[in-house]
Amino acid sequence: MTDIGLSSSILIDDSPSRLQINQTFTTSSIENMLKRKDNRKEFTVIENSQKKSSSAWATFGFPARLIENDTYELIHGFASCFQCKTTYTFHSDGSGSTKHLLRHVCSKSALSSEHYHEGPLEKLFKSKKTTSVTLNSKDSTKIKDDLTKWICTSIRPFNIIEDLGRKYPDLDSSQLLVTPTTISKNVHQLAEQYRSLLQPILIEQAANSCLCLCPDLWTDKYRKVNYLGLTAMFANKNYELILLDLCCCEYQEVDKSGDSILQAIRRQLDLYGLTSYMDNNKIVFTCDRGPNILKALKGKFILSLVHSLKIKLIY
Repeated sequence: MTDIGLSSSILIDDSPSRLQINQTFTTSSIENMLKRKDNRKEFTVIENSQKKSSSAWATFGFPARLIENDTYELIHGFASCFQCKTTYTFHSDGSGSTKHLLRHVCSKSALSSEHYHEGPLEKLFKSKKTTSVTLNSKDSTKIKDDLTKWICTSIRPFNIIEDLGRKYPDLDSSQLLVTPTTISKNVHQLAEQYRSLLQPILIEQAANSCLCLCPDLWTDKYRKVNYLGLTAMFANKNYELILLDLCCCEYQEVDKSGDSILQAIRRQLDLYGLTSYMDNNKIVFTCDRGPNILKALKGKFILSLVHSLKIKLIY
């Protein structure tokens, strides 16, 4: 077998006069032929008889065309799904990679196919009796909150909970796992709850001039989005250093001038009731001494050594 790119030409002898004709196939034309219903079964998918180790061949085979009675000829350069007939180009000379085949999600689940081979994980999780577990409202809320916290603390996309790996055969996943939209809405609800819990603690520290804030601007180079981060630092009554991320929000000001940065910082501090304490110089700041940050905090008490020590300890 030889790989010939996006299309492949084969010699087909299927005419009454046994004259050979030349036909060119593409992935879409093969799919259409495989899905076509006819008693002759002119096109079919046959198993890969070569020595193989990839699990992709439990789902995929090679497309072939009937040339004589019960005799099929392979259509070189392609691989097709046994169930849904989706077809991909494939280096069938032994040098091809099955990575793109393994990423295929069959629209007609291959679980019932005669070509499906049960793997060790399916055997491990397979239950003798199929039961459906439904969560009560309390457990459902806890799952939703825990998922929201996990996604936020790890900065993961909301749609990660739609990944196929989240499913477990004996659980009703629609009851256990919520949708990305629910998670995005729950982010705001949980944020409000945590702010209400943190507000009296932060105000107490600020009132005693024991609160230090570290603002920072950074850019997501991939999405080209600017962010403002704000970290609170203080020591509790047990002399333990407490670090709290007050925000990591999109920076929406028109520019990065000192005045604009100051407005962005004030907007976030206002959520915790700390704006008046900043105005009265009850809050200490530390930063990396970026010129725009320094302009924003002009007139405020800035500890540069604290930030330098923090960087040294981190790295």
